[in-house]
This record gives sequence, C-alpha cells and structure tokens, in this order.
Amino acid sequence: MSKASTTPFTKDVVLAIGLLYAAAGIILFTQVGPWEAVRYVIINGLIVFAWLWSAERILRNTPIPDIEPIHRPAAELLCALAAIAIVIGIVAINYAGWVAIPSWVFYVVIYGTVFAIFFGLRYPIKELGIIWPSKSGWWALFIAILVNFAATALFQIIPKEESPPISPGDLASQTTGFLSILALFVGLLFRAALPEELLFRITLQPRLARFLPVGWAILIQALLFSAAHLPQQLINYQRPFVLALGYLLTVDNGLIGGYLWHRTRSLPLLVILHLFAYPRFGI
Repeated sequence: MSKASTTPFTKDVVLAIGLLYAAAGIILFTQVGPWEAVRYVIINGLIVFAWLWSAERILRNTPIPDIEPIHRPAAELLCALAAIAIVIGIVAINYAGWVAIPSWVFYVVIYGTVFAIFFGLRYPIKELGIIWPSKSGWWALFIAILVNFAATALFQIIPKEESPPISPGDLASQTTGFLSILALFVGLLFRAALPEELLFRITLQPRLARFLPVGWAILIQALLFSAAHLPQQLINYQRPFVLALGYLLTVDNGLIGGYLWHRTRSLPLLVILHLFAYPRFGI
C-alpha cells in the first residue's frame, strides 16, 4: 500500500468541472427553464461536492491501493477507446433501428476487450477490482447513497412544471413492487453496472492516468461515460442535440465512480454505487 494522498482534483480540474456545469446550466436554463437548471445542474453539483468532500474525509487516512504498472499503455488505451467507440455505434444503430444488432454483440465487445487486456496480458486478478472493500470504503459508499436519497427528497419540494417528462430509465417510474424492483436491479447489474464499470473505471481510467494526472484521467473518463449516453438522449429520448449536450455535461456519476475507484480499487463498491447512487429519482 502507498501512502494516502490528497484529493486528485487539483484547481485546474475543479475549474474545468465548474465550466462544464456552468455550460450545462446555461443550456438547460435557455432550453427548458430555470427549475430544470436548478434541479439537474445545481443539485447534481451539490451531490457531487457533498459526496466527494465526505469521501475525502472518510478515506483520507486510508492508503491508496498499489496498482500493477500498465504493461502496454498506448496499445491498451487505444483498445479501450476503440471498444467505447464501437459500443456507442452499436447503441446508436439499435436505437435508430437501422440494423437489428443482437444485444450479445454489445457485451462481447465490452467483456471481450476487458478480458483480452487483463487476462491476455496476465494482470493479477486484483486489478479487476475483485477484492473485499475496507471499512472506510463501505462508509464512503454508504454516504454516497445517503446523499443521493437526501437529494431525492429535496427534488420533491422544487417545482417540476418546466421539466421534461420522467424518462423510461428513471427508477421512480419502474419500482411498483418487489418483483419489479428485483428484476430492475438484476437487469441494471448485468446490462449496465458490471460492463460499464469494467470498461470505464477499471480499464479506461488507469490507462488515461498513465499519460495524464489522475484528476484529469477521472474527468476525461467521466466525459466519455456521459458521451456514451448520447445516442440514448438523441434517439431514444428524442432531445435536440444542444439539450442532450446540456444533460450530458453534468458528469456527476463518472466523477463519483472514478474517485471511488481511484481510492478503493474495489469492483463490488463500484457496482453497488452504480445500482443505488447513479439512477436518481426525478432527474
């Protein structure tokens, strides 16, 4: 274990994040209305700030786990970026209905890329995050979920008349009974949580960090994580490009997930975070 460091978010990274959120706020304010800008940008920003601040306090005395040196940095990074581009293309084609690409192709690309890198280059299994989290890691995760649900309560007192209808992916529109909740979370686990965390946080981020400071690596993977949802915004939700961009510039989930991976290197924590803190009621 290496000695714990300060937050990876240096002043230049924080400034870049602030500019992204400011741009998102301007877009949503002009395209939808002030309350949507408040709900989606300001409250999301407060969620990110509150959790990152709390997690830094909780994890500050916990050493950052050592990681295996990246074996082939440039080739592995290009491989991960190519997989992301292919996945975005598959999703866009399926949403548009141009060609019926079997869903298994999506998972073959993601899992195949991850396994080819980690097993093909003989990385230790712990590099996939298959470790039991520390007590402080569990506490950081609990605070993330608690902050998320506290924000959910706050959404209920903020006017919603200007906001667009709740999307089909919103948890509030799907949790109608125990079996539906169970089916929803099982689906999220295998269709989103595992493949997305493996590709973006566990594979992409450390390889970006080989060429960039950690804070910038976290931010860039968060931006790419948001970009991967662009076809959903444009085609499935049928939002104009500018409005879709406004929603995707708030990179909150990618930042939280990237930070948690940087500090804990635990796949179980990432998966639970994805299931219980990424989908928000009313966003």
